[in-house]
Amino acid sequence: MISLNQAHAYIAMLQALPPIAVPLDKALGQVCAEDVCAVASCPSVDSSLKDGFAVVSDDIADASQTHPVTLLVTGAVTAGDEPDDLCVISGHAVRIMTGAAIPRGATSVLASEFAQVNGQQVLIMADSRTGLNILRKGSDIVQDQIILARGTVLGPAHLGLLAAAGLKEVLCSPLPKIAIAATGSELVWPGEPVTAGKVAASNMVTAAAELQALGITATTVLVRDNLDNLQEQFNQILPNVDILITCGGVLDGDKDLTMRAMEQVGVEKIFHRVRIGPGKGACMGRIGNTIVFNLPGGPPSNHVALLLLALPGVRQLMGFLDCLPQKRKVFVTEELTSQEDWTQLVYSRAEHDNGLLYAAPLRRMGRLEAMASANALIEIPEGCRILRKDSLAEAWFFRSV
Repeated sequence: MISLNQAHAYIAMLQALPPIAVPLDKALGQVCAEDVCAVASCPSVDSSLKDGFAVVSDDIADASQTHPVTLLVTGAVTAGDEPDDLCVISGHAVRIMTGAAIPRGATSVLASEFAQVNGQQVLIMADSRTGLNILRKGSDIVQDQIILARGTVLGPAHLGLLAAAGLKEVLCSPLPKIAIAATGSELVWPGEPVTAGKVAASNMVTAAAELQALGITATTVLVRDNLDNLQEQFNQILPNVDILITCGGVLDGDKDLTMRAMEQVGVEKIFHRVRIGPGKGACMGRIGNTIVFNLPGGPPSNHVALLLLALPGVRQLMGFLDCLPQKRKVFVTEELTSQEDWTQLVYSRAEHDNGLLYAAPLRRMGRLEAMASANALIEIPEGCRILRKDSLAEAWFFRSV
């Protein structure tokens, strides 16, 4: 049995999956596997920020509503046009739309609201200093500049940035292929009748949903408590996935057969149980290139081990530079006690109050209700027996606060 810190150290040693080129429309939530450089400048030319008129600034330096200046309109340009045949000279103007390239000779753009068109002429009623309403070439992105660093988790705006920089795909570690196997003859599929002695496979549903939040659709299977059946199922699953997560059967009872089946199919243990409560039965192993997380069957134990061990392993394979959940300082609202020889995790609801973060333990709720209501796990670390009310502690956050 190892500490939580030791378990995290083992997880951090896992190698990310070999990167592949992922189209931008498939890359949301994935992780850049390398620094990304722009292949094009944005904008690609000096362009207009307004609908209006491209002018020579000096021509209208003294223009006002009481002293308007008249210019001859010699053409028009819209976004996407190539205005090579247009040139603005003194006394002239070119009608221009937002995003259009600035014609040669123009030094600024006057917005439409300060102009009045009269046939081929335009009456200018405001000045426009040099450079006004002009977005310079490369002012957003310069070709060959690094626009995203390795390890960036790609959000919607990152994908827009990549597109603007001329890219259609990005190098990422692929989403791992994952199977979740819930073991136990007492389990039924969600929606099936829960008769006496039966239990819905809620751990499997929770794990699949957590993975879905990472963009991963996991395969799910229920496996009955039969050693031969477990071996057969695991042998079928393991060659086809990057990660197998099992739920249940990790302790030492007569029906706790998961670990025996793991040994018989050749899974090599990386760690066997962790000094955390709940969740101490969790194990991690490897067979070939497949990583296995064996999680306990009790809902809180399963969920804590999922949050603090299995999901970090998933993120590690995805290429996250920091695979662990966010950890923040909180003030605890109640006194909490623990054993000194392990790390205790307490479901809590953390909220801001006057600029400080307070975490309220949810010990008066049922187990599943507390899991659903919590957004953090208060940590009582090894060697600490008591956290006093209003004392400062650390908590692992698994939902936003």
